[in-house]
Amino acid sequence: YGGTDLCPQVSSLPGGDIEMRSLIDGAGAVGKAPDLTFNQDQVDAGMAYMKNSARHDGGRAPGKGDIQSATGREYQGLMTQYKAIQSAATQPQLDIIAASQANPATQEALQEALQNPSAAEYFASTGSQKAQRTGVMSEREFEAFEVGRRYANTAYETDLQALSGDNLMRELVRVQSLGNWLQLGLKNDQRQANIIAGQQLALAADAKYVPQLQELGAKMSSGVTAHEN
Repeated sequence: YGGTDLCPQVSSLPGGDIEMRSLIDGAGAVGKAPDLTFNQDQVDAGMAYMKNSARHDGGRAPGKGDIQSATGREYQGLMTQYKAIQSAATQPQLDIIAASQANPATQEALQEALQNPSAAEYFASTGSQKAQRTGVMSEREFEAFEVGRRYANTAYETDLQALSGDNLMRELVRVQSLGNWLQLGLKNDQRQANIIAGQQLALAADAKYVPQLQELGAKMSSGVTAHEN
């Protein structure tokens, strides 16, 4: 709709607010290389996608007068429950957006890594424009850099063959520590997934049992008794 009242001009980030790649690769032209460190426009596009996909408007906020009524209090209770589930739905997306923003804590570690010629060579060919310009990258890009410079970098294999003694042992410890860090991330992700799975199970139970419980509750209130056959 570029050039219309709805969309005055064609976006430089097409589909940024409706396509999942805004979270995974960073919004931009279709087919572009993945960006693991987002610029501010890409962060904004990721937030727009999150809102469109998971943070829906469930209804208006009740006013003070509304809350005075039984219906208003029931409405507010349901809205609170809805927002609690909505929070779980949006949290994984917020986490990946946060992990895709430049993190000053990476600067010192990156500078140290780049003292190694093979790491510097790998960074020159794969580092994001922002990282190469500022010396700072996102948590996602730094993790990918630490893994990639060892696994997808032939120059590292040459470095490794030249190591011996304490230097080789230190590098093996670094690799093991990196693996432990990545495993911890997976564990934390699984915990979050388990929480969301539990909430999905609770919603399924609500759909199945709450209508029946409400029906029987209404019968109990009216004094209706079920007769056994």
